[in-house]
Amino acid sequence: MEFFIVIIIILLLCGLVAGFLAGLFGIGGGVVMVPVMFFLLNDLGYGDNAMAIAVATSAAVILPTAVAGAIKNFSGKQITWWPALILGFGGILGSMAGSTLSVLIPSQVHILAFSGFLIFMAVWMMIKQCRYLCAYAVRETDFILLVLGIGVGVASGLFGIGGGVILTPVLTSILGMNIHKSIGISLTAMVLIASGTVVSYIVLGWGVTGLFPFSIGYVNLLFVLVLVLTSIPAVRFGVKTGSTMSEKKLQVLFIGMLILLAIRMAISA
Repeated sequence: MEFFIVIIIILLLCGLVAGFLAGLFGIGGGVVMVPVMFFLLNDLGYGDNAMAIAVATSAAVILPTAVAGAIKNFSGKQITWWPALILGFGGILGSMAGSTLSVLIPSQVHILAFSGFLIFMAVWMMIKQCRYLCAYAVRETDFILLVLGIGVGVASGLFGIGGGVILTPVLTSILGMNIHKSIGISLTAMVLIASGTVVSYIVLGWGVTGLFPFSIGYVNLLFVLVLVLTSIPAVRFGVKTGSTMSEKKLQVLFIGMLILLAIRMAISA
């Protein structure tokens, strides 16, 4: 009983951190939730399905937090709808492919690959601070956004992230968007991307035995409920905090977070 209480407390704290990061940086918080749930499930004896459950459940938690963040940004008129919808549509297609790949590819391989990608994006954002490189942003077109959405969707399905950890730096560094505008677009696209990931994992896990109690497919409803209780209120505070900070300071914090996450993911592999 005491161990169960400890698990609930850990998940509640995890939800607070994940929700705050979702609102502050436009990420889904999956980079926090997946490792925590994986280690918990592994310790409880569900090692064979621990990663799949963690990834699927993370996407399910990201969905309402992304909705909360999108609504908050909409009230502040920081969402440009057309790019967000194109990214989201591509993300749905990609998330289906990524979710399928996740049950086939060894977790160590894609964790290390994603860790390297985070480092690359952090370095790229630092390089973009140089004035002479700022004029070389890729032109924003519907095709570019669609391809980007598909790529982010694949990563979402593989890693259980909402896609914001990829979308936000790409929109700012490669497409040259303002950091606040990119966060609003990212959160909106995440709603569609997370939906595709959740549905895919429910279908993939349907009928699989040996899952943690209260699971629908690979999505664990108990973990979702506990994490959502704290993540949704926290996302509002994150959005409010981010909107009061300067663009340069927000980018510096985001770069630091990308590096720390890359190190953490590499260690977990």
